[in-house]
Amino acid sequence: MMGYKNRNVAGDLPRYDTGVAPVASEPCPPGGRADSDVVRFVSAVVFLMILVVSLATSAASLTILYTNDIHDRLGSLASLGELIEEERATGSPVLLFDSGDTWQDFRVPLYAVWGADEMVAWMNRVVYDAMAIGNHELYYGADRLGEISSVADFPLLCANMIALPGYQAPFLPYTMIPAGGMRVLVLVIGVITAEYLSYPDYPWLKYVDPTRAIQGILKETEGEADVVIVLGHLPVAQAVQIAQKVPDIDVFLTGHSHEITQDPVREGKTLILQAGAFGRYLGRLRLEIDPQSGEIVSAQNSLLETKKPPVRRPQVSSHPVTLDRGYLKLFTVAALIATSLLLLTR
Repeated sequence: MMGYKNRNVAGDLPRYDTGVAPVASEPCPPGGRADSDVVRFVSAVVFLMILVVSLATSAASLTILYTNDIHDRLGSLASLGELIEEERATGSPVLLFDSGDTWQDFRVPLYAVWGADEMVAWMNRVVYDAMAIGNHELYYGADRLGEISSVADFPLLCANMIALPGYQAPFLPYTMIPAGGMRVLVLVIGVITAEYLSYPDYPWLKYVDPTRAIQGILKETEGEADVVIVLGHLPVAQAVQIAQKVPDIDVFLTGHSHEITQDPVREGKTLILQAGAFGRYLGRLRLEIDPQSGEIVSAQNSLLETKKPPVRRPQVSSHPVTLDRGYLKLFTVAALIATSLLLLTR
């Protein structure tokens, strides 16, 4: 616009002489009105077709719910389940993922005995779509891990622990999931950190760098998926390093480090998230996706806090009595010490 002065362009247009006599209108030829109606009808049909196409190609909503590092905290499951049910009741397509360390915690010995069975049963009920394996899941040993994963109705994922020839791992490297009702195919890849792995229990598993494992799967599945999600049982900082080398990841759900990302950490186009630990939060990432290109148009993340029910003693009257959690933990420790002393004195 440089070099031009503002002026009223309309003032330069030619003017009509208002004194010119009006022109008499000619009579409409036979069939002219019918032709006009046809034109109007065709115009309306074309408009409706354009409207339908524009609606079909507008951004579609997808909600991703995520957890990590629940560590057998069964007290949080009821509240988590309620939050998941509320999100599904909205009618928007929902995918539910976990990033590992959910079935085991040696810091809670009583849960370590039977907690995994309860966790898997609950995850089946609320319909998880996939879960990444964590280092704590591996602590059960190959036989117990295989037994637990066999009753899961969802895939257990890990792409960078590769079984040697002649062995079969109780997990898959990745899975493909259609986003319910949408023409969007989601590639979900699982990876795990090298920290605290129980290598002696799995001499037939070879650890591979997560970056290399993800790159291999993306090459194998090139052109098949619209959205790429990585479930990584690894810290946010490590996820950032991976995303720098693998820019095609859309969403990176992490774990292991018990971090809280109220707002997604962005690395290029990759959104990196984590929902703390012990079932305190349910992560909710709402995406608007272009169904034609699969590109994420917008993203909004929230951490929904769960409610923990009070621990109660058996009811001896019509009024329940709340038992302080500190006393319960003290009782548990005392019972373990007494059991250990009893075994030592035998």
